[in-house]
Amino acid sequence: MKKIQKIAGVVGSRALAHCPALLARLDALHGAGELAEVVSGGAAGVDALAASWAMRNLVPLTEHLPDYAAHGRAAPLVRNGRIVADADLVLVCWDGVSRGTLDAARKATRLGKRLEWLVKPTPSAGPVAGGLGL
Repeated sequence: MKKIQKIAGVVGSRALAHCPALLARLDALHGAGELAEVVSGGAAGVDALAASWAMRNLVPLTEHLPDYAAHGRAAPLVRNGRIVADADLVLVCWDGVSRGTLDAARKATRLGKRLEWLVKPTPSAGPVAGGLGL
């Protein structure tokens, strides 16, 4: 039986330069032959960590950069939607503060995408302005 490979969308806070849980999860998916591609947003922090992991492990990488010329201030949020739309599985490294990461998680939930929260706090850890919407 052939393994089904997944496209892993990686979203996370720019403030998180280290996320051992993300690296371990990518290693596990890759080691099991279940990882076809990594999709991320090309930002500092978690995105850069995912990109360097993909390059080191020779896994195809797609980076959706925000298009400010086309979308203005909404560009990062539009970019989040593209990452989530491409992904079969969304790996989330949230610092509990980043609104962009939370936006991506909300979009994934609305689209019925599988989410894995890899950094505490998880969404149940406390109140978030505007509610989680998950």
